[in-house]
Amino acid sequence: MPRFERFKSMPLRNGQYGKRLARLAAAYRDAEQAVVRAFFEKRRNKRDHLRWLKAQGFKEYSAIKPILDALAALYPNVDRGVDRRHYAELTEKLADETKHARLIMDLLEEMTGRRITPRDLVWLPQDRRLAQVRARYSKSYAGLLHGSRKLTSREIRRGDENLERAAITLTEGGGGALYRICSGLPRRGFEGKIARVFHEILLDEVEHKEAGARSLETLIRNPKAFQRAAKIIAEISGQRLRMRNEQFGFPLTRNELAALDQRARRWVS
Repeated sequence: MPRFERFKSMPLRNGQYGKRLARLAAAYRDAEQAVVRAFFEKRRNKRDHLRWLKAQGFKEYSAIKPILDALAALYPNVDRGVDRRHYAELTEKLADETKHARLIMDLLEEMTGRRITPRDLVWLPQDRRLAQVRARYSKSYAGLLHGSRKLTSREIRRGDENLERAAITLTEGGGGALYRICSGLPRRGFEGKIARVFHEILLDEVEHKEAGARSLETLIRNPKAFQRAAKIIAEISGQRLRMRNEQFGFPLTRNELAALDQRARRWVS
């Protein structure tokens, strides 16, 4: 039976669709935590942390400009085709991403003892690939998350991607996987500094995920929509595993990573 075809034989009440999708996202969160945990299981020095922190700093910083552009493009139409609540959510996301980039860049400066600028941050190949996977389902959201393309007001306002955007939002931040592991690091030395920064970021990222879950609850009304949302979540989350593994210097082998991916999808296979 094809991977997602089983959904057709699994009738669910409307309220159960969102719960099943949240379980799928949670399974991938656990898988992503396993990748990060594998990195921290070995003793690491300060230099080991610089590469992944520069990559994470890029992920946060790269979202700032496209959100600014989107806010400027949408502003003339607030309450005239642009819901003020959605606009407010976008301003909150801008504040979060700006704060996260600042926290990580400040941490890098403290660890290196030198000035850090956006040019010091790194966009790794598997993160570029993640942008491409997201763009299959929503070019506008892929652009907002990665800063990888210029957005138009018309594209941002399109109303035929609501399900896709909600599914993407549910995967954002991997359910806080990275931030959860880093928050639990020993509160001493430079790892203690990492723990304090990423605990602060964790509080914001979990809210992003919950916003996606709430949106999906209202959008998933039939098995077809359920299948599409599950497909989006699994494909993006699977690529997130490869992105995280590269970011942390490949602590897991290709086979180990594939096993995590398969385990997360087990209930839909």
